Amino acid sequence: MTIEQALVQYLYSNKKLSLQSIGDFTFNSDTVISSDNDTSILLPENSIEFKFNSHAQEDLGLIDFIVQNTKKIRSLASSDLESYTVLNKQFLNIGKPYTIEGLGILHKAQDGTYTFEQATNSQVVAKENNKTEKVKPVEKDKEKVSFNTPKKEKSNINVAKLVVFGLLSLLTLGALGYGGYYLYNKYEVNRSANAEIAKIENIEKVTRDSIKLVQNKIITDTNSFYIVIKEFQNYEVAQMRLKKLLSFGNNVSLSTTDSITYKLRMPFKLQLADTLKTKDSLAKFFSAKTYVELPL
Repeated sequence: MTIEQALVQYLYSNKKLSLQSIGDFTFNSDTVISSDNDTSILLPENSIEFKFNSHAQEDLGLIDFIVQNTKKIRSLASSDLESYTVLNKQFLNIGKPYTIEGLGILHKAQDGTYTFEQATNSQVVAKENNKTEKVKPVEKDKEKVSFNTPKKEKSNINVAKLVVFGLLSLLTLGALGYGGYYLYNKYEVNRSANAEIAKIENIEKVTRDSIKLVQNKIITDTNSFYIVIKEFQNYEVAQMRLKKLLSFGNNVSLSTTDSITYKLRMPFKLQLADTLKTKDSLAKFFSAKTYVELPL
């Protein structure tokens, strides 16, 4: 027995059926399930009423009915019913009708509620005066009218599988595209950063070589002086900067006169005409306000 068959038989026998988050069905007729499943039987008009209820809870009686007729454990029966309900709600939300063979068709209205169109026949018999009689199909305008609920063109489950497969494919393509974009950006950032670092290191090397050349140049008529590169208020920070410059081969030292301000300076012995040029060169190289300091 399928979930759909269980819904129909449970409604006919229990007279009431509640589908979670969809609504409540009421069967207002004395008809009962037929044992002859090969005969199409007329379903009385307006015998099934539907009331939309988005807060409808799980029908415990229906769960028991499914357990008894399918021999499944209760948790599995509940899970199957929930999957069936959720799947058909998804079809309703995208404008597809939800057909329950033997009951009718649910549609989603523009206001978000569900409307019900009852089927005109089912595998049932009419009970009258405690006697069970088959009710024959009726004719209308001398034409044979089919009371069968319209068959689904495709299985809901198969369509759902296609939808899920399509979504998974889109997600996979999206993930691959994002991954490629991320790796490309990462590569470009690293390449630009490495080029910038190489450029800075080359500038530092050329400038260091120039400074060493000036420092080692033997010039007559020279004066000894210091060029203060930077001042620090923190001794540890000043020491770290000193060690870094020394590691580059620069002739630098750290001095202080009040144990509050620490001066990072370089000694020079040049002609007076070259003093200002050297100070400006150091100011550009270290991006700092340098100044000349004479020995005490």
